[in-house]
Amino acid sequence: MKKYICDLICTFGQFCKSSYTIFFFLIFVLDCNPSDFNNAGDVYSREFNETQILICLLKGKNCLPCTGSNSLSYPQNTYLLGQNFPVSIKSDLCSQITTCNVSPTLPTGLTINNETCEISGSPAILTNYTDYKVTATTSAGDTNTTVRIAVEIGSLVHLKFTNGSLENSGIQPLTLTAGPTLSQTTGYEGDANGAIHLNNTDISSQIGGDSMLPSGTLPRTICIWLKPDALLGSGVQELIFSYGTLFSNACGFGLQNTAGVTGLYFTRANFSAKQTFAPPASVWTHICIVFDGTNSSFYTNGTFLGTPATTGSGLVDTILQKITFGSWGGGYYYHGAIDGYRVFGSALSATAVNQIYQGLPVVGP
Repeated sequence: MKKYICDLICTFGQFCKSSYTIFFFLIFVLDCNPSDFNNAGDVYSREFNETQILICLLKGKNCLPCTGSNSLSYPQNTYLLGQNFPVSIKSDLCSQITTCNVSPTLPTGLTINNETCEISGSPAILTNYTDYKVTATTSAGDTNTTVRIAVEIGSLVHLKFTNGSLENSGIQPLTLTAGPTLSQTTGYEGDANGAIHLNNTDISSQIGGDSMLPSGTLPRTICIWLKPDALLGSGVQELIFSYGTLFSNACGFGLQNTAGVTGLYFTRANFSAKQTFAPPASVWTHICIVFDGTNSSFYTNGTFLGTPATTGSGLVDTILQKITFGSWGGGYYYHGAIDGYRVFGSALSATAVNQIYQGLPVVGP
């Protein structure tokens, strides 16, 4: 049987005849156990070694030496997943797994691999945190662990800025570049170096036309934590973020003082809405703008602030070209800290906005 399998592979370009040296080398660096394939005899022959490697590769096994442990575990104990966003969570178990079970049943859309205990799929329903006990049966007996999973309304963009990181944990691909005077500061949760401070500098990223960021009249919810250095002076305007083509077809949010009155303003292409509110200096304030396709509603610290009138005329399209934090085309610089920036592709409810503010899974309704 083993020779038959090897001969099948050899029919493709006489691979085996030219690869004996490679196979002898691989057997020392790969970890394909006889127990994987139920043919544990003849373990010292060349044919056996070749066959084990070939079948291991054909079955899609991870043949590299395991760097995990002999006890079942996952890289994290807690996972907050996005609804309908694909995920793959691999276990750190090195022992050969016979069966793998989980209790209670994973959220709809997620499955567990019976041979590797990998959790994967796209979760379809929203759920609060639930503890799942995963048990793997190996030749040495059973080993188990508990993993905590919740499924929330997923973010297209989620920037946490931890230790100055510009990594996006949302599903929209972004590669952000920081200006030269960017610095780190304490985040809104009190974590050292958990936020970034902007002062006559900005952060930017090119985004393509295939971006998933909502444009035109598509609904969206955009949230961010702000900590301005000072109250705005009369006539001063500072941009917090924008995406799109600057000065024409962009979506953006900032602070504006007109005749001594400070407000939050939200712009999209040729339209804008302004809500009177002055974020206090040197204090973290959570801001959310919910656009339902027609109106823009503002929330501060999880509480509804108002839905001001929208003004403007002309085209409504946002040309997806660039995302920028801290300035508008090299001007209107924002002076202060930002943290926890999120973009959702829907108009979230007041309940969901409050959940974002509290740091809870965003499950609505």
